[in-house]
Amino acid sequence: MTLDTPLSRRDFLKASGALIISMSMPGHIQSVLAQGGGSAAAKPALLPEELDSWVAVLPDGSVSAFFGKMDMGQCLDVAIAQIVADELDVAFERVTVVMGDTATSCNQGGASGSTGIQQGAKPLRNAAAEARRILVEMASKQLDVPVERLGVSAGVVSSLDDASKRASYADLIGGKYFNSRVEWNKQVGNAMDVKGRAKPKSPTEYKVVGKSFPRRDVAWKVYGTDAFVTDISVPRMLHGRVIRPPRAACVAESIDEKSIREIRGARVVREKNFLAVVAEKEWDAVRAAQLLKVQWSAPTAPFPAMEKLHDHIRAAPSVRREEPLKKGDVDTAFKTAARIVEAEYEWPFQSHASMGRGCAVADVRPDGATL
Repeated sequence: MTLDTPLSRRDFLKASGALIISMSMPGHIQSVLAQGGGSAAAKPALLPEELDSWVAVLPDGSVSAFFGKMDMGQCLDVAIAQIVADELDVAFERVTVVMGDTATSCNQGGASGSTGIQQGAKPLRNAAAEARRILVEMASKQLDVPVERLGVSAGVVSSLDDASKRASYADLIGGKYFNSRVEWNKQVGNAMDVKGRAKPKSPTEYKVVGKSFPRRDVAWKVYGTDAFVTDISVPRMLHGRVIRPPRAACVAESIDEKSIREIRGARVVREKNFLAVVAEKEWDAVRAAQLLKVQWSAPTAPFPAMEKLHDHIRAAPSVRREEPLKKGDVDTAFKTAARIVEAEYEWPFQSHASMGRGCAVADVRPDGATL
């Protein structure tokens, strides 16, 4: 498509990073891309070892961070924006976090609270630090000032000896690509990490991390002003409902498709043990799910008896990840202890699962699919 109106930052980001959208940009955007010291060529392939897969400086100097996870309500975008802002020396408000878009972000694994920052933030932190290093070196060449005599504040690199010598991130690379490589650990998912030549800052140097910022998702969720999955509609869309067995490990032995015959357009979808119904109208899919007659296999016992559950868990193979930190000698301390208290606690098993049902829209075309 051809755009004849100015692009917003979000639209520009989508256009520059998408894998399935083809577009031509008007002259004023192309001229912006052609300015500065970066490359206006096509964006490098979406690979973890490409710095452009993690961070981008837009024409106005604002920053986009490409985060390969999704948020489940724990406000990851604010934390990631803080980390990137500190490493790049830009204002928190100038950082936009693009989450979980496979057209712009690498696969950093599933969404969760425990690994979102602990593991998910690592590559963003390292990439932002590397981007800052490159930008400072670009400024050094442009200003003819040694790197060690340059400082960065609010996205502007300036000489420590002559304040008139300065260059903003927008001047240096705004709207263009770094075309620089980082070292990837060859892991996909939660363990994915990259690092460059730059060393991330010490926590003592942080100015943004640790401060409290308002969440960015509350207002639009409360007022319903942004697009929800249920607001999305594509041509010839079908609505579906998954049919669940009455108990775990039961499978469908027979299905009476005639039982939903009265619902116009409703039909059964089965793929091995996956069972669902689809219809042109959502309420028809709901009705079909309620009316479909299924003969389920006899109940089995896939889980141990409750009184044997903890023994079963203890006997199961485990995957351990340790980060040992030793301060003092526990064994020596125990030898001289006045009293040692030992105890073992058991807690009822709880599923680490979502409280609500999942919802998605799939737009499937001959040349690809967008979910």
